[in-house]
Amino acid sequence: MSIAAAVVASEAPLEEREGAWLDVVNIFGTIYSKLEQAAKATPEATKWFAKRRAERKSDPLLQYMHQARNAGEHSIVRSAGKAEFAVQGTVTGSGGMLGLAFDSAGRPYGVSDGMGDVKVFEQEILLHAARNRGVNYRPPQEHRGQKIEAHTAKDIAPLVVAYADEMLSEARGLCPPIED
Repeated sequence: MSIAAAVVASEAPLEEREGAWLDVVNIFGTIYSKLEQAAKATPEATKWFAKRRAERKSDPLLQYMHQARNAGEHSIVRSAGKAEFAVQGTVTGSGGMLGLAFDSAGRPYGVSDGMGDVKVFEQEILLHAARNRGVNYRPPQEHRGQKIEAHTAKDIAPLVVAYADEMLSEARGLCPPIED
């Protein structure tokens, strides 16, 4: 998963980075599923995994990753997409205007009236809502109580890798070895 996350963060073509993000989603789901099965081996491991399962239900990032994998398996709608160019903002009042301007070097920046958190993205993989069983799961706003600033795959992938590494490290002492 670390290799896929490195591709996501790289300057590789958008198609490669999008595929790598989908690999991160799928590998994370596979790790979770294998640990779930391995944790059935001992009461201590079962108790440990129950806490992880509860965290997945309550943590926006973990819930999103779970639903993104399910959506990828059961629908044709992807939970991320290539953006040659995109602007994102949050309505702060009764409405507003969101646009673009360009600096003297030709780089775009957001201009707005009544909008906050304006971001301009170029050549990025942006997360979309994951639609599973008729429910939309929006990209996560936080993980473990910490705000997530951007909804790009390169910003989310390191959080996912760190969480998976933590789970695997804890499981090594509790669960029998996991076979492929």
